[in-house]
Amino acid sequence: MTSTVTLALRARNASRVRPRYQICLLHPFDPRGQKVGGLETYIRDFITFHPDNTDILFVGVDSIGDLALGEVHRVTFRGRTFDFLPILRYSDAQAREAARTIRSSLTGQFFVALLRHFGQIARLVRTRQCSIDLRRVEFSWLPAVLRLPFVQMLHGEGAPKLQMDSLLRRYSFVHNTGERFAVTMSEKFLCVNPFITERMQKTYPRSKEKIDTLWTWVNTDIFQPQPFPESMSPFQIVFAGRLDEFKDPPLMFRTIDRLRQRLNSPIRFHYIGTSDPHRFSEFAAIEDITVRHGFKDAMGMAKTLSEAHAGILTSEFEGMPRCVLETLAVGRPMVAMHLPQLESVIHDGQSGYLVTRDGSRDDMVETLAQRFVDVRDAIDSREITPEQVADAIQDFTPATQLARVYRYHQEIQDARGFAAAAAS
Repeated sequence: MTSTVTLALRARNASRVRPRYQICLLHPFDPRGQKVGGLETYIRDFITFHPDNTDILFVGVDSIGDLALGEVHRVTFRGRTFDFLPILRYSDAQAREAARTIRSSLTGQFFVALLRHFGQIARLVRTRQCSIDLRRVEFSWLPAVLRLPFVQMLHGEGAPKLQMDSLLRRYSFVHNTGERFAVTMSEKFLCVNPFITERMQKTYPRSKEKIDTLWTWVNTDIFQPQPFPESMSPFQIVFAGRLDEFKDPPLMFRTIDRLRQRLNSPIRFHYIGTSDPHRFSEFAAIEDITVRHGFKDAMGMAKTLSEAHAGILTSEFEGMPRCVLETLAVGRPMVAMHLPQLESVIHDGQSGYLVTRDGSRDDMVETLAQRFVDVRDAIDSREITPEQVADAIQDFTPATQLARVYRYHQEIQDARGFAAAAAS
């Protein structure tokens, strides 16, 4: 028979046990793969920086083809260990091809895989007493059906009048329906900039208190200020990301071509990403001075960015572009078309220039090209330094932004007694 003393000791030890938190990430993605973008970087960083008192279960996709589907695999990524449950096999090459139907798309196939593996996922997240972290509103039905709390993030997709490089422009009602449902059912609904937050709060006034802003961040362990290239010739400009139509690649390519005409020295354009620029006729004019780098992991991205002099962004819409933060973090000024959120990090004459959308497209091309001339001269005269540029993103780090998401999950689990049960 267990003695009273033994029971007392157990009770005392139990009271000393630190709470342990369980978070389930769910997204059609493989952290080990080559797919790049804001969503993908979020998940990779979420795994990289998760607290020591937190366990991660990631329900996702096997893009390599080396894991058994429907089985939990213990995976180490960037020195951090997490549990990986792949439920679909979908290669990075498939993901790069634009799907013609929802059924053939990665999102559609992942949705079907969630239904196929629903029982197993339900047992895992309920047994572990997870709260769930979602990047796509289309999957918010799952934690709602399981009656488990979840934190939802809106990255900006589905905003009106935008031309997305995906099926969302044809099936926007799918996203909009998921958005309404996620706002209603989530514990916290986070947007990537205050302008989206304001729109959401006006659209869903009854849920205003749970809607908040979570800025994007940059991994400053990897992206650190580096000296400018020793020579200003060729003058090197870089862009990283997908060539969605709303990013206005034609304006970007025309600007590079116009700058080449204005400078008396060579110019080189670096593209980091897996989109095919040839589908834009304007690319032909600069193909001979373009270096296409394809996929780069974080370390490779930082190195390539540091080998350029400046970055470019011509988007009509963004959340808070991670490529901008990463470019600034290595000390490279940005010349970008004006977006309100960019005012937080791009300061004219210090970390680059913002160009307003005034006049014709020819006028914008001329102004963008002139701003690159100004940046080139400022670098050459040392009026702009890498350290000065990098100072602009000091508030956009995992310690200031991503830490909030972990805290939200901890508060949610503490309120339900999940963490105490996991610890015991």
